[in-house]
Amino acid sequence: MYVRDRPIEAEARLRPKNQLTLPEAIVGALNARPDDVLVFETDPTQPGVAHLHVLPREYAGSLTGVYGTTEDVLTFIHEERAAWGGERAAED
Repeated sequence: MYVRDRPIEAEARLRPKNQLTLPEAIVGALNARPDDVLVFETDPTQPGVAHLHVLPREYAGSLTGVYGTTEDVLTFIHEERAAWGGERAAED
């Protein structure tokens, strides 16, 4: 059981491939679980500071189908790129 009524500070080392292992105390304080999506936020007015949030699980997939099927979305993107007249449209 983790105490969540006080600030927690923990260190982690960034590995060569930008991998990071979250300390157990932070995972517990966030009530994070395997496969949770973590969101990091930075603010240019606070250099060197990042805020970490666990994306609520009910958000995952909540907009699926809003813009049609995956095929519909890809078709739209290809048509838009072609309309721009750019070379990338032909490469896709």
